[in-house]
Amino acid sequence: MTNLKGKVAIVTGSWLGRGLEIACALSLAGAKVIIPSCTLEKSNFALEYITQQVPDADLIPMQLDLSSLASIQSFAYAFQSLHLPLHILINNASVVSCFKSYTKDEFEATFGINYLGHFYLTLLLADVLKKSAPARIVMVSSSANHLFLPSSGLDLCNLNAEKGYSPSIAYGQSKLASILFAKELQRQFDNEGADITVISLHPGMANSIDMPQHFDISRLLDSLCKHGSKDILKETLQSRRDRMDASSVIYCATSSGIIKGEFYCQNQVNANLLNKQANDQRMARMLWEASVKMIASKMYSIQ
Repeated sequence: MTNLKGKVAIVTGSWLGRGLEIACALSLAGAKVIIPSCTLEKSNFALEYITQQVPDADLIPMQLDLSSLASIQSFAYAFQSLHLPLHILINNASVVSCFKSYTKDEFEATFGINYLGHFYLTLLLADVLKKSAPARIVMVSSSANHLFLPSSGLDLCNLNAEKGYSPSIAYGQSKLASILFAKELQRQFDNEGADITVISLHPGMANSIDMPQHFDISRLLDSLCKHGSKDILKETLQSRRDRMDASSVIYCATSSGIIKGEFYCQNQVNANLLNKQANDQRMARMLWEASVKMIASKMYSIQ
């Protein structure tokens, strides 16, 4: 891996599984790593684990609850008060909610945490990233953007699941939204002349069952949720323990030759896993505007 001495990284969802392995690998490469979690207890757990693997790790545990706009804003301000640069932002945290639930700001939880929380966080940190350029933003998405959704893609009229809730559709929408955001953000940075690379990726499914090519994975997810098979769901669809799962994120976050705005899988650009809507610039812009309005409706600003 590239020597990251002098670099600063933030990894959301870094207290367990894939995120923990990502933070550990970045530390091993010499980066200063911010390890935010919804509680300081969880962040300190990550600190203890990583320092066991990398005794000289340079870590800063912080609190960040992606289900709360107030917490996101507080984290961004707290990070800015450290007067550190920011070279790598890995938006890794992700949830699959079996039942319809809401964030503290009353957004549907899967969309609110996986996408909207990261959208707000990224924009609050954008100025620091620009000043620290060259910098990189990695949106950890999923092939669910393609597998779980019809080709029509995102339903802007149902981002908050008012028309009914399906775990697979909610998850797929959140992951497609992350891809659209990455592409639109890259276009905006390019227009500004900012030396920032934004990419999205499917990291692979660690410790997953081997499914036939045409297996209806969305039906499996809905069925597991319906019947309460939480242990199976965790093992098959939410496992993040495999270091190989983390390695693809590390590759996209640190390697040279990464193509701006693209979607990666297994360390290469992969358009086959994209929903047809993923390259729709008009939809990306409409999603951006809808996201700003959702945040503004709770009296928060992206400035």
